[in-house]
Amino acid sequence: MKKIVLLLFCSLLIVNVFAQDPGATEKNAGNAAWKAKNYAEAFKNFEAYLKAVDFKDNAYLYNAAIAATKAKKYDEAVKYYDMAIKAKYKVGSSFQAKAVALREQGKTAEMLATLQEGMKAVPGNMKLETMYASYYMKEGQKFQKAGNEAKAAEAYNMITELNNKSFKVQGFLSLGTLYFNNGAKILQEVNPLINTDKAKYESGKAKAMNAFQKAKGFVVKAQGIEPANTDVKELLSQLNEAMK
Repeated sequence: MKKIVLLLFCSLLIVNVFAQDPGATEKNAGNAAWKAKNYAEAFKNFEAYLKAVDFKDNAYLYNAAIAATKAKKYDEAVKYYDMAIKAKYKVGSSFQAKAVALREQGKTAEMLATLQEGMKAVPGNMKLETMYASYYMKEGQKFQKAGNEAKAAEAYNMITELNNKSFKVQGFLSLGTLYFNNGAKILQEVNPLINTDKAKYESGKAKAMNAFQKAKGFVVKAQGIEPANTDVKELLSQLNEAMK
């Protein structure tokens, strides 16, 4: 009887030695590939591991998304960032990284919608707001350079709606600079007419003053947020001088 029990005990030991957690092989292979910076292989193994555990490992949902991004598998990256967001894992970082993956595919509208959704989910997240502000600042500057005042103003206004005070100030300053430059340009064009075409000069001057007044309104808003900001003070001083 003792011999039978001993044999049974030995057989149980053998079973336990060879037993493995589901997906352990794939997970370990993925980690090794990651260390070797073979991100395509890492993603393939992370995905196989996640399937084996029915996608119930939040950290590896995020890891798989990062590996897919590094391997330039952007559709797969978006899929796994969405899963991480749904699982409430590193929500801010997942939204921001998802937006990057969409940007890399040229999906601008989806990228902006993702950033907006992320900012609602994680108010005040700096990474999300920085990416959003950077996009609209570049857009504003592009349109301003092209002489499209309306589109430039539309882009800068988007920045003023952010939570971060510094970004809000930058948005208002950009709007102030936009209209100040426009007013200065109008004055430069009509000043030579002061003695030759008084009516045209006065009409141009009125338009310039209107632009300066609009600019000042935005600069005053910036001043209300950051009274000590030197850029705000400088632009306000230039506006007051131009409006004399």
